[in-house]
Amino acid sequence: MKNGTEVRVPVAPRCDLCRVETPAQYDAKTIHGPWANLCQEHFDEIGVGLGLGKGQRLVVTDGA
Repeated sequence: MKNGTEVRVPVAPRCDLCRVETPAQYDAKTIHGPWANLCQEHFDEIGVGLGLGKGQRLVVTDGA
């Protein structure tokens, strides 16, 4: 984990905003207030950044 900017997950969730099944790369606060699972495109568009209280990059583990 890099200073609260990454979190390990067994499976990537889907982006909460994509209309197709796009894997999320971030769990982040949005400029609208609520948190969401976001793909790179949506994170760039409405994410507030990385770090405690902002968001984390989702790192998919192999279960080991």
